[in-house]
Formats: sequence, C-alpha cells, structure tokens
Amino acid sequence: WGRIQEAVRSGDMPPEEAKGLSAAQKDGLLDWVAGSLDAVARANAGDPGPVMLRRLTNAEYDYAIRDLTGVSLSLAKEFTPDGGGGEGFSNVGDTLFVSPQHLDKYFTAARTLSEHASIMPGTGVRFHAQRLGVRGPAQVKSDAESAMFFWYQKAAIDHLPKDGEDLRFGDYLLACWKWKHREKTGAASLEALAQEAGLNAAFLQNWWNFLSSAEPKSRYLDLTRVPWQALPSTAPQDSKKVPGEVADKIEAIQKQLRSWFMPEKWSVLRAQQDADELKTYAFDVSLQGQREVHLVLGDLGDGNKGDILLVTPVEFFRNGKKENYVPWIQKQVEEDRAALQKLPPAPDGGSERDMVQKRLKAGEQFLALLGKHPKGLAVDPNTLVLEAPLTLTLPVPEGTTRVLAPAKLDTKGPEIEFASAQWKAYADSPPDPHWIIPGVITIWKRGTETQKRVSGDFSPLHQMFAMNLEHRLNSVAGNRYRSGKPGNAIYYYSDEQLSKFISADQAAYLKQMHEDWRFVWNKVVPKNLEAEWDQNVLAHLEAFSARAWRRPLTEDERAQIAAIYRTGIAGELDRESAAREVLVRALVAPAFLFKLERGTEAGIQTLAAHELASRLSFFLWSSIPDRELTAKAADGSLLQPEVLKAETLRMLKDPKAAALGREFAAQWFQFQGFDSYSKVDGQKFPEFTPELRKDFHEEITAFFSHLIRENRPVLEILSADYTFLNERLAKHYGIPGVTGEEFRQVPVGTHARGGLLGMGAILTRTSYPHRTSPVLRGNWVLRTILGTPTPPPPNNVPKLDDSVAAAKSLRERLERHRADRACSGCHDKIDPLGFALEGFDPIGRLRTQDDAGAAVDDSAKARDGRTFSGIGGLKTVLIERNDEFSALFCRKLLGYALGRSVLPTDKQLLEMMKAQLHSTDSTLAGAVVAIVQSRQFQTRRGE
Repeated sequence: WGRIQEAVRSGDMPPEEAKGLSAAQKDGLLDWVAGSLDAVARANAGDPGPVMLRRLTNAEYDYAIRDLTGVSLSLAKEFTPDGGGGEGFSNVGDTLFVSPQHLDKYFTAARTLSEHASIMPGTGVRFHAQRLGVRGPAQVKSDAESAMFFWYQKAAIDHLPKDGEDLRFGDYLLACWKWKHREKTGAASLEALAQEAGLNAAFLQNWWNFLSSAEPKSRYLDLTRVPWQALPSTAPQDSKKVPGEVADKIEAIQKQLRSWFMPEKWSVLRAQQDADELKTYAFDVSLQGQREVHLVLGDLGDGNKGDILLVTPVEFFRNGKKENYVPWIQKQVEEDRAALQKLPPAPDGGSERDMVQKRLKAGEQFLALLGKHPKGLAVDPNTLVLEAPLTLTLPVPEGTTRVLAPAKLDTKGPEIEFASAQWKAYADSPPDPHWIIPGVITIWKRGTETQKRVSGDFSPLHQMFAMNLEHRLNSVAGNRYRSGKPGNAIYYYSDEQLSKFISADQAAYLKQMHEDWRFVWNKVVPKNLEAEWDQNVLAHLEAFSARAWRRPLTEDERAQIAAIYRTGIAGELDRESAAREVLVRALVAPAFLFKLERGTEAGIQTLAAHELASRLSFFLWSSIPDRELTAKAADGSLLQPEVLKAETLRMLKDPKAAALGREFAAQWFQFQGFDSYSKVDGQKFPEFTPELRKDFHEEITAFFSHLIRENRPVLEILSADYTFLNERLAKHYGIPGVTGEEFRQVPVGTHARGGLLGMGAILTRTSYPHRTSPVLRGNWVLRTILGTPTPPPPNNVPKLDDSVAAAKSLRERLERHRADRACSGCHDKIDPLGFALEGFDPIGRLRTQDDAGAAVDDSAKARDGRTFSGIGGLKTVLIERNDEFSALFCRKLLGYALGRSVLPTDKQLLEMMKAQLHSTDSTLAGAVVAIVQSRQFQTRRGE
C-alpha cells in the first residue's frame, strides 16, 4: 500500500492511456491509504519487528577479529561473498545464510588465526602479524626475552638523549653539588633543581646515586666521583651564582669525562672494545708554534710489568714535508754540545744556556733509548724503546706542524701478559703517567688475566656513561634481568622511573612480561609452577572467550574451556598448543559467529546490557564492543539513557566509526569494493591506474569518516564545498596546491567539486567502461539520492543503440529514445539528472568536449519544466529536494541499524528523525542517537 500510495501521488499510476482518477477520487484514495497506514503505525509504533538470527557479515568478521586480536589478516576474503537485503545492506538476517562451506571456512580461519597466537601465563593471549606455529621451550624463552627487550627499547627511545646531543655533564654535576650542600644553597629537592636547570629529573637522580656512592668500584669512575666528592662546600654569596672555585673544578671534571666520549664516532669507549697488543697506536700531535712534544706512556697506576713500547719511525712535518726525527735530533745534540762550549758558564750564560741545556738533555735522553731494551733484548738500533711510566720530551725544529710516531706493545717481551698501558703525545701540559690518563685507550694482551682485570675496571665507565643511543637503549632493556632493581647507568630509566611516563596499560603489560619470564627463564617450566601456569592460562582463555562472545561466560562454558585445554595436555600437546585448541573452539562458537540475543519468552523484550552493547558496537563500528563499552554493560549503567547517549557519541568520534562510512555509506551509495574496481577500458583510459583507483576509494572513505567523526550535517553529503585529496588525485582533478601522498581536506567549490557528486569513484562507477552514461548516472541519483525507484524497461523496448542509430550524439539518441511513450515515463525523470554530470568524463575528470569532439552540453530540463546545468545546478535541485533525501537517509540508516527492512511500525520514528534533521540537529550523530534511544533498537521480539 505504501508503494501504491507513492505511485498515485507521483502520477505514475494510473497510466496515461487508462481512464484516470478525478482529483477528488485521487485525494480520497490517498487520504484513505495514508489514514490506514497511520493507524497501523500508531497502533504498533516501536515494534522491533521480526529479525532473523544473524551471523556476522564478512566485513564484520574481519573487523571483529581485528579488534579482538589486534591483527588484520583479512581472513574473510576467502569466505563466500555476502548478499544484500532489507534496505540494501549485507547485515540483514534474511540473507545471511550458513552453509557447510561457510563452516569449513570458519574452521580454517580459526585454525589459521590460532597459529598467530602466543599464549603465556603472564601476557596471556597475544596475536602476532607473523605465524608462530608450534614453539619449543627454547623458542618460548627467546620470544619472551625478545618481547621484553623490544618493549623497553620502544618505551624509552623517545625519552633518552640522541647521538650527538649534549649530555650536560657539568650541569648535572653542579645540581648534585647544590643538593649535597643544600643547607647552604637552599635547594629544595632534586626534582626542583632539575626543573630549575632544565634537566631530566630521572637522570639527575641517577647522577646523585652514582656520585654519592662508592659502588660500583672502578678507578675510571673515580676520576669523576672522587674529585666531585672533594669539591669545596663554599656557600655562594648569591644563590643564583656558583663560587668560582667550584665552577672551575666542575669544568675540569667535565672535561675529563668528555674526553672518553670525544670524538663521538671514534670515542675511546668505542675503540676500547677492539683494542689489542697486535695493533699499532701512534703518538700523533699537531703543533701551533710549540718547540717540543711530550710522549707520555702511562702504566695505569697498576705497575709497569710488560708496559714496554716499541716506537718507529719518529717523524715530523715541516714546510709540508715529512722528515725522519732521528737524524735531526742527532745533529741537534751535536750542535747543542758545541754551543754549550761557546756560551759563558752560568749564571752569565743566562736563559739561552738554560734552553740549550734543557734541549740537549731531552735529546740525549731520546738517543739513549734508541735500540736499548730495558730487559736486554735485541732491537733495531733505530727503534725507540719506552718503559712506563714515562714522559719523554722531544725538542722539534722551528716550523714543525706535526709529530707522528707509530707505537705498539713489545709482544716478545717476557712480561707481555701483564701489560696494560696508555700512550699519547701532547703539545702542552702532559698528564701524570703514574695514573690513568683520561680519554686515552688502554692496550693489553687479549686473553690474559690482566685484560680481564683492567677491562673489569673499565667496564663500569662504559655501563655508567653509555656512549650512544644504542647502548643507552640496551641499558634500559637490561631491566628485564634485574627483577625490578635499578641498574648502574646515568642516562637510563629504571622500571620505577619508566612508570612516570608510560600508561597504566603499558605498566600492566610490563608486569605481565616479567611474569612470563619468571616461568620460562629456565626453558623448562619447573614442576612446582605447572599448576600455576595452567591456572593463569585458563583465566586468560576465559577472558578471551568472554570478549569474543561479547558477554560473561556461564559456569558450564568455563568447564568446557578447561576440559578442552586439559584434554590437549593429556593428549601430549604442549601447553600452548592445547590452549590454541580453546581459541579455535571460541572462534567457531555460535556465540562469536552469530549476534545471539538470549530472550526466550514470546513477545517484545528489552535487551540485556551486553546485548545492547553488542548491537551498538556492530551498528557504529561493525565490530565488537571495546573495554569501555563492555564495562558500562557489565555494571548495567549502559541501560541508563544518558549513559547510552554518551557512549554513542564517544563511539562516533572513535576512529573505528570509519566502518560506518565503509559499510553503511559504501553500500548505500554503491562504492563498496571500489578499490578493486576493474571495469574501465584500460586502453582508452590508461590514466586509470591501480594507484588512482585506490585514491578514488580513499577520497570517498575519508570524506565519510570526516562527516561521522566531526558530526557534520547530513546534507553535506550533497552540499559540501570540500573533499579529501592527495597530490596525485588533485592533479587528476586539475586542482593546484596539493602536495604529498597524505590525504587532507581541500576546498574545491570553485573547481566544480565538493560532496559526493564530484567524486571520481561515483562518476566512474556510473559510467560504461568506454564512455559516460547519463542514464546510469541519472538513475543512480534518482534511486540512491532521492529514493525514487525506477522499474525495469518493458520487454518490447529495443536497445538504445538499435532504436536511434541514426542519431549523431548521445543526447540526441536519448531524446529520440524518450519519444517512445513506453520509455518516456522513466527517462523523463532519469536523463536530466544524468545530463547535468556530462561535464565529467568516465574517470571523473572535468571536460569541455565529448568523445566526438563536440562541446559538452550539461544542461538539463526537469519533468516539471525547470532548467539547470552542471554539477552546481544539480546540487541546487537536490538540495531543494532535501525532504526526499532526508527521508531516504533516515530509512537507510534505520534499516542498517536494525538489520531488516523498514516497517510501517517505524513510521513515527522515521518522521521524528526527519523532523530533527530539518530543525534542531541536522547531523548524523543526532539521527544515530534517535535510533539508539528508540524502542526498536533496545528491544527484540521473541517468538
């Protein structure tokens, strides 16, 4: 009767050739039908109607698996395609059949998914993008260890100093000094000092722990720790100023400490890892006018057994040339001896005599060490032999710019296994060779007890001051072995410090990973932990099943889960494989695959809270409820109108609400699956590439996601003056000023675009492979935008090309075709709407000429005589017919939400939604809330 009413109102019936109704008869008939329908609607308003038991659609299955597991494997692509029903959507129960083939596919998908799962007593059921398969104890341990390693690195990386970043040693040393002497400096706390100086509070705490302790023991660390502890406690006259003596000494400590790290790429900390007695390490120093060089050979302060160095050749650079030092110093010694004979004796010889004597002494000392081994071994006469501790000063000629002397430990010496030495050349102020020389590599013989001892002394420096970001990350990742105890490092975070900037969920997951490690660190689960392992895993499996089934479990279901798990173990499956059997069972259960609602009594019944939550989430997200919605269902608050409305609005703003665009809007406007659309003539339109096709799909998807999440007016589907573009699609449309791959909102009102009608996906879908079609496009507008159905053409009507073959243009052919009275009834309504879009070619580009080279005519004349042209004119016409569009929108949205055809009993709800769109709230959210709060949505009819 509703269809009869519409046909009579529109004038389609009775047909023109039949004896028509008088005006009074027509009005009487329409009034009677309307009154009868209204009476039925009022009497049964809000009836939820019959809804068949529904399985998940293929799309809902993939969305649900994504949200349940965190991985997107697109398993439903192997399923039988869904059909459409009701108001044209795939989620209608009447069309969602289940065949034996479906069951096979569901079992295969569940088995595949289970092989991507790790199931542990701490972290529980976790899914991974890659297939894990059966894991032995060693792999389980390795995976648990790796998971913690990468978790720590990911948690810490954005909060650690990057390579090349100033580590501000001096600032941290000063802040610690202020805290140590807080009674004089007035420091309130380490946190306050950190904030005042712009320092990291955690790092400052680590600095304080290091400086105020004697552990870990290391002479290398003592180079920093001891002089800091000896800083004077002089009270500053001004709390903002630091005493000069303190500042100077902190600067010296900082300089010493930095020497181990500079230059960063080849720092001592890095080079020390590869040091051994077989390599040559040169004395090498540049000069700027100095007349002497100091070769320092240090014994590390641990004795000089084996600390013998062979140096050859000694060379210097002067006037851009390299010269051998030995001949020059030999000659210089001779000249200095002769000069002393001529100079007056002291004190009359004055400073000149002192200078010559000093140079002569240094030269003679050098020559005395040539070819002379302190242990009496034979060496080359030109080899300089040095024994630590020693500072050997070399006079150099004027103009010398560099001295170079390759050196290596004497590996043939009888005490080489005890060797541990440092050496370096200095132009000024040589350090004490009797102690560790800051910033200089230590050379030893590998594999000796000396190397182990000295390396053990050096390692704490490396651990405390990691040399780069990678090592700092590794320091934090080392927490996985520390059972919550902090490590020895400065630029590092303990678990407690990490907890200050990670989320509660991250902290909980870290705790769970440590729980896993407690079970698997020894590879084989200890017998005394097996029962605890099983108890924990069963709890995780129950939680997974409850989330998959969207409701709490019954005691019988818990028993079934335990029985499947224990049967697997008894059948000699490993514990993880036994748990995977439970996952398969959960994923093929009707409670997962179907939208079950448990009412058993006849008549209309209110949904339980968990059932309402499931309806809401599948409506808005095409997926399962999230934790927040589940919690509202669990405590019953979701049944309160204000809570239900708040949850609905929250969910619409969630990124997952994009599914409403991808499913509801895509099926309504028929662009679903356009990302794989292939019905374009590739030879005629080579521009239609897979990338462009993907862009078309992304444009329309992004548009509807924006409309939903930003709660825009529904009419913007037609009236919007913007769209979403990236550079490639903008160029295709001829729109300047868009660069890059990322899609963004772009104003396009001045480019004959904006809203749905100007989108390439729609314009391409409503064209033939090789040409445009005003009929296809007009019919799409008429049916999809205005909700006006058109009947199929009569059987006796010839094809368009056969009936009007003599016509020169497509417009002329259509006009001749419409002259046939059997065709005109539909084409008078369809063709004008399609002609207005002739300004777009078959792949959505603007054009001014058609395929024949003639000027495009996008003018149109409606059935009522009104004329309009182009997409702008069509938009105006459609916006003026917003009443029809709004009615269709309400009908479509309600049918999609309820999963059934709209019924006469829905009339009042539809009218209320439509009135709302035209008054107080014209947004999609307003219509959604109206549906969610309706009796139809919150109840079910029991049979």
